[in-house]
Amino acid sequence: MRRSFSSKFKYAFDNFMSRGGFSVFMALLFLFVCAFVLMSIVRYISNLLLPEAEPISILDQLWVVFLQISDAGAVAEDGDFGVLNKISGIVTIFLGLVLFSSLVAFITSQFEAKLEDLRKGKSDVIEDNHTLILGFGDRVLEIIRELIIANESEKSPAIVVLSDREKDEMDEFFRDHVEDSKTTRIVCRSGLTSSRRMLEKVSLQQAKSVVILNDSAVDADEEEKALSDSRVLKTIMAVISCTGEENIPPLIAEIHLENKRKLAETISPAIHCIEEHSLLAKLIVQTSRTAGLANVYDAMVGFDGSEFYFYAPPHGWGEKTYSEIMFHFSECCLLGLRKQDGTVLVNPPADTVFQDGDEALLLAEDDSAISWSKTAIAFATPNEAPAGAQPQGIEHQLIVGWSRKAAVIVDEYSQYLIDGSSIDVITSDPDEDMLAELKELDQKYPQININLIRQSINDSKTLALIKPEKYNNVIILKKDGGEAELRDSETISTLLEFRHYFRQHNGAIKTQLISEVADSENTEVIQEVGVRDFLISNKFVSKMYAQASEDPEILKVYDELFKEEGSEIYIKPASLFYSNFPVTVSFADISAATSRRGESCFGVRIKSEEKDHSNNQGFHINPAKKARFTLTEKDFLITLAEDES
Repeated sequence: MRRSFSSKFKYAFDNFMSRGGFSVFMALLFLFVCAFVLMSIVRYISNLLLPEAEPISILDQLWVVFLQISDAGAVAEDGDFGVLNKISGIVTIFLGLVLFSSLVAFITSQFEAKLEDLRKGKSDVIEDNHTLILGFGDRVLEIIRELIIANESEKSPAIVVLSDREKDEMDEFFRDHVEDSKTTRIVCRSGLTSSRRMLEKVSLQQAKSVVILNDSAVDADEEEKALSDSRVLKTIMAVISCTGEENIPPLIAEIHLENKRKLAETISPAIHCIEEHSLLAKLIVQTSRTAGLANVYDAMVGFDGSEFYFYAPPHGWGEKTYSEIMFHFSECCLLGLRKQDGTVLVNPPADTVFQDGDEALLLAEDDSAISWSKTAIAFATPNEAPAGAQPQGIEHQLIVGWSRKAAVIVDEYSQYLIDGSSIDVITSDPDEDMLAELKELDQKYPQININLIRQSINDSKTLALIKPEKYNNVIILKKDGGEAELRDSETISTLLEFRHYFRQHNGAIKTQLISEVADSENTEVIQEVGVRDFLISNKFVSKMYAQASEDPEILKVYDELFKEEGSEIYIKPASLFYSNFPVTVSFADISAATSRRGESCFGVRIKSEEKDHSNNQGFHINPAKKARFTLTEKDFLITLAEDES
């Protein structure tokens, strides 16, 4: 079938107009030019047919046509001219009104479309060396708060957030919850995190690090977590597709299920995941066994205070040992080393020789505070011999409630406790999975008495029955699932039951209460209830994500601190290192005293200051070597050691 010229022209015109705003603008501009040329010709012919008394030049005629087509008020220009000029002027004005109104309407619509595009977060991001967060999970706020602190010393830093939420919603959320962004700009864009086009729009290839957050909460059901983990894996592959395997920036991914977490880490060495349940369970056990340890971890994790850094002097170590090198840093504490092959050693033997190429693991307030001194800082060691290993006593632990991390907590406790110790678990509605897990643990550790108490902790008679004052620690676990605010409300309700009981009990209560906090906004409420120690689970892990985004190698340090063998953080009595009190010593002297027991000291806890919030409740983390302390037998030293004895 032969198509007519008109149908072909209409088809070509439709295709041209469908290309977008530029085509429409060019079409209007073309019509404007055509109208100008046409009316100029008409006016020229009119003046040839009926010339005016005073001849009008061609340039003046063109100028009059332009004025009339662009401004209706210019019709007055033809007031003294003939009829044909007046008629052509009227026609020109009508054409101008149609074309100009169309052009103005088009420009207005394009501006509105652009503003709408900006509101939806579809525009390009032109940033360099920024942190890119993909997703809008539970911990995005805490991560951004930490990164703001980390960026204070940088010039014009940026955090870019890409998620499937509306840009307006994200902007409003950060305005409401981020009190002061300091020097950091928070840039939000809306779109699929697994879209290569959107990743290019947010300058993925120029990002210094990428954090991929999970849509589902850590306490969601298995099916939901499996689906969300798959989306994270898809996003990882989109990142690789955009950057290439050789150019992947440091990438921290939040993946809940172990099999998919291992799968992600096999894709590339640049991909790092944090095993949240196991890490928090081990942290709960450690903080419960050492009073005040949660304060120490809170000061070390994140950027508000002191954090971990790797450092090597420009001219090498000079084959110095670990015990010697610690006195060449005046403002930071030596805690270990990273060997040339990437292996991290925490609190190595004192005679470990540092090779050129090895890096020191330091605890410092900022990288600017790290200064290597060629001359060692003077110190004095105690005259008396250090105390030997202290005997460990039988302990009794109580776990209130049950969650996914509870089995890991019981398992960790059972490895620490000596024969004859006990672990009681109280819950009113144990399910089959819980009973199976407890039975398996009871068979695995026959030397530990693992018992289940089927009672409701919210019944005041229950506390009188179990006598919580007989336990060394009471750990209150939040339930899996549900909103953070609701879970914290249930935790606070349980804490009130214990506080009411302890107030009625005569005598000093030495039992330590350990509690999880899902929402960090509830921290002050938890403290008012009387918890001796608490763990902000979401905030703690979020701080680790933020730290890892700056340097993923830091995760190796946490792996060392939380694995079963090796050194851990302890708060030990000063009487293990000194026998005569009071004693006034510098922190360099204290470091030398702890080194004799194979420990690395990085802080002091002064008992008399524990109610002084201006002095961080007596915790002095990472003091200068020249700082002086007057220690009594009630004070403590914060060290890295292989055991608590």
